[in-house]
Amino acid sequence: MKSTELNLIPIFVAIYEEKNLSKAAIRMNISQPAVSKALKRLREIYDDGLFHRNTTGVEPTVFASDIYPAMSAALKNFTSTLSASREFDPKTSNRIFSIAVVSTVNYSLIPKLVKQIRTSAPNISLEIHPQFTEDLESDLRLQRYDLVIDMAIRGRTILKSEVVYTEILKVVCSKDHPRIGDSISLEQFLSEEHVAASRWHSRSSLLNAEDIGELEARNIVIRAAGAFEMMPIIGSTEMIGMLPESTLDDLGDYYNLKSLDLPFNRQQHDLCSIWHPSRSNDSGHRWLRQQIQKAAKNDF
Repeated sequence: MKSTELNLIPIFVAIYEEKNLSKAAIRMNISQPAVSKALKRLREIYDDGLFHRNTTGVEPTVFASDIYPAMSAALKNFTSTLSASREFDPKTSNRIFSIAVVSTVNYSLIPKLVKQIRTSAPNISLEIHPQFTEDLESDLRLQRYDLVIDMAIRGRTILKSEVVYTEILKVVCSKDHPRIGDSISLEQFLSEEHVAASRWHSRSSLLNAEDIGELEARNIVIRAAGAFEMMPIIGSTEMIGMLPESTLDDLGDYYNLKSLDLPFNRQQHDLCSIWHPSRSNDSGHRWLRQQIQKAAKNDF
């Protein structure tokens, strides 16, 4: 595609997402013949029909579905450079921010962030996703998410991050556990069966030996989808787990849980905002990061 034909990208994306040429024309604020002409040129460039007519409009070919992610990402990247060059006004902006978070953040921080943003920026919308990304760098670079809130990144990365708040970790078990009293030794911790929160894409645990060396010897028998899925299992069995103190303060009694100090030194872990460096100077993105920090300071 020549540089002079880059204006075809938003038209392709509009047709793909609207599945209708008339709706795509309305979305692009151009005439339907202009959309049809652009589609004809796209078909010539790619030597593919791209879209077939159906009773409600059009449906994409397999090839169109294959190239859509790249076309959509290109459009988002271009749009973000425009928004970065303009001053962001939260009082009037109708921007949509997409954030992926680990499950405990959904409960502890997101409600406060939503309330705060609705007060100061009533037209801004948030998309909150579970942290299911397979490739953090790629997903942030392609702007599938504007920002991720997760534990600190291990190893070298081009991504930027800042600590939002620090969680205190606790050992968790049923209040009726037959072998565990008011404290737990490392030997006992390792002898019990464990429930752990899983990392979806790697079939490993959210917290593992890379975070705390002693965890390598755990006997994990259940990997649950997240912290909240762990609690009913722990409360109704003799299995134990590790959860943030803030989560237990609110829900521990409901699930018949008690918490104990960890039998090793690493009692805390940081939760961080993580983003691609291309977004660092985007005024709207800076505002979002500031709002997250403000919401965290009001509660942690």
